[in-house]
Amino acid sequence: MQVRLLPVVLVVASLVVTLLVVALDVGMTNTPWETVDSAGHAMGFNDRLSAEHYRIALSNFRFSTLGTLPCAYSDLLILAQALALVGLLRTPGSVGPGLRWFLGLQGLLFPLGWLTLVSLPSQIRNILGEVETREGFIDVPFVVVTAQPVWVVVSGGLCLWSLLRGRRGRRSVVAAAGHLGEGKGTP
Repeated sequence: MQVRLLPVVLVVASLVVTLLVVALDVGMTNTPWETVDSAGHAMGFNDRLSAEHYRIALSNFRFSTLGTLPCAYSDLLILAQALALVGLLRTPGSVGPGLRWFLGLQGLLFPLGWLTLVSLPSQIRNILGEVETREGFIDVPFVVVTAQPVWVVVSGGLCLWSLLRGRRGRRSVVAAAGHLGEGKGTP
């Protein structure tokens, strides 16, 4: 069974980003407000978060939180990516029409992913530059701003890629069929 590696890698990468973002979001929610890091820096509402703060939040992530109402949209995002991955692994060498539709509809299922795409670079810069605050997790729908844009770009890109590959394949089949008729002495 031949599986195209790039689409699988893209979906897995998006899924890993989503799982990390959901774990950070849930972990941050489960972290008590009075928590401090080893240097005594608080994790208060407007306090900057360091790498150690992110490790603390991840350590407070509980799988039992998934499947609850506050995580329903995050669960749906994880499920959509897992289904796409299974679909890619089950259709050797290509993206079939059903999976193409599924990937194409992700932008409608997660429309805020398109809207928050413009803020994704600044969100990443804030996290990596250690200027993000807990407010960025609480006041902003963190999963929507960070994970959904990645998924709608990956799913939309794979849908477009499969459409373009399909058209190119159909054109070559039509051209080949045309050449077959030429060899039989047809006018």
